[in-house]
Order: sequence, then C-alpha cells, then structure tokens
Amino acid sequence: MLVNPICGFLGSGKTTLMRRIIDERGGREPMAVIVNEFGDVGIDGAILSGHSVDMIELSSGCLCCTLKGSLVNALEELRDKKATRRVVIEATGVAQPGEMLDVLADPALKGSVDVGPMVTVVDAAKFMGLRRVLGAFYTDQVRRADVLLLNKTDLAKPEQLEAVRRQVTALNPRATIVTTERCNVELGVVLDRAAGAPEPSALEQGLASPAPAASFVSFVVPVAFDADRAKLTRFFGALPPAIVRAKGFMRIDGEAATVQFAAGQLELTAAPSPRGFTLVFIASQEPDRTAIRQALEGTRRG
Repeated sequence: MLVNPICGFLGSGKTTLMRRIIDERGGREPMAVIVNEFGDVGIDGAILSGHSVDMIELSSGCLCCTLKGSLVNALEELRDKKATRRVVIEATGVAQPGEMLDVLADPALKGSVDVGPMVTVVDAAKFMGLRRVLGAFYTDQVRRADVLLLNKTDLAKPEQLEAVRRQVTALNPRATIVTTERCNVELGVVLDRAAGAPEPSALEQGLASPAPAASFVSFVVPVAFDADRAKLTRFFGALPPAIVRAKGFMRIDGEAATVQFAAGQLELTAAPSPRGFTLVFIASQEPDRTAIRQALEGTRRG
C-alpha cells in the first residue's frame, strides 16, 4: 500500500493540493484520504467531501503526537481491507514531518506500506515572515522534505520568489523544488518516487533527530448569524498577530461561504453544502477569546 504524506504550515495550500489529487487520481486508482486537523472541528474534511474516495478524519490533535495511535490504526484497517492501493495523508499545519514519518515506521506497519516522497507545501509569499516568527519549527518542515512546492507564486514578487528559492535550497539542497500557483503541479512529482530513488530521507532524519517543538492553541466559534462581507473583512484585518489561521463556514450576505484566513490573507469562496456554520481559530499563543468572539459578533449583517 502506497502512503503519501503531505505537510506544510497552516494556509500554505495543502487542501488545494489534496483536492487536485482527489480530482485527478481518485477515479483512476483505489484511494483513501486521511485528513488530520489540529482543531476540534474538521473543516478540511468537509471541504474535500463529496468525492469518490474513502476519507478518514482525525481531529483534535496532531498525527505525530496525540493521534499517533489513531493514524497507525487507520492505516492497519485500510491495509487489511486490501481494497486501497494509495493513502494520501494531509497532516495538520503544525505537524512535524520527521515525527510523522517516524509513526509510519511503526513495527505494526513494517513491510506493508511503501512511503512516497515527503512533500512540503510552502507559501512563497509568506515564507520570509513565517520563518522570522516561527524559526526552527518552520524551517524543519523545509529541511525534511523530499519535494518542496513553492506555492502561491502569483502572490510573490519575482525578486521575493528568487530569494525564497535561494533560502529553501540552502536549507535543503537535496529536495526537488517546484514552483506552483494553487498547487497546479504534475502529480507524479509529488506522489511517485523516481525509479532507483532512495527511501524518503526524511524518514531517517525523523528517527535520528526530533524536530523542535512549537506550541499552538485552537478554539471553535459557532457562527449562527448572517455576516456582512465588508465588516467581516475588517474583522480579519484587525485580528492579533497570534492568530495564524482561521477557517470554516459562514453565511455572508445571505450566501453560504467557505472562510480561509492565513498569515493576514483572507479568502472567501462559495460553499454549496456546508455541514454547519463554524469557525476554527489557531493561534501561536493564547489569545483573548472573548474579545475575538465579541468582535466577530460585530460583523452581523444589518
């Protein structure tokens, strides 16, 4: 059974890549998807739902620590069914790649899984700022990759993109580097290991030296009201820097919408059939949750 781990910090574009993989490969081979979310409510699973692939959602923790056993159990179950050829894992944005690959080396899976290249999606437009703020935790995701997708290149200036390329090459000279917009990439590059290529070197790195730890907190805010788009845009623009990610579903100007906020950038898109209306916030330190809830209430329409 082939296993493809996909990593990348919050908001880098992992879910976009997952959607592309499902759309292009889901109908061609027996595939399962494991989606890991740090928060208590699964948002990415809802975004990816509706496709003809088996989907397993592991929420309320990280695959490389609190959900380690859950990941092994899920892979064992898929293996024993003998109906799945490929499993694509979308790790939470705060996962440590080396430790996740350490989990994939669990004795219970030995001889039954073939780990594909370790893929890390990087937001090219936000790389410099995130590296300054998050330090070694962030660069560890780059160092341990076999394939680096420099994503969102359309949002980066040419000189900025070149500087990012130089930095990631210095951090990880052995990785295959691909520049993309909205993760538009030849999927063979990210899913298949080239003939004769060694096992993912990140696997050995993960066993040899644990990644530096980082602390994040998450909280969920139910949103039952209809929000005003302009007010909501101002709300996200005024969030404290500690809020590194927010995502979910809301009613905005009378229409259901998917809300994606990362590193100061807000994206609102139509959501035909959301499971419910909720926002998940992820922060690098404990924020004033009451103030955020009250400010969000202030975006009510009317």
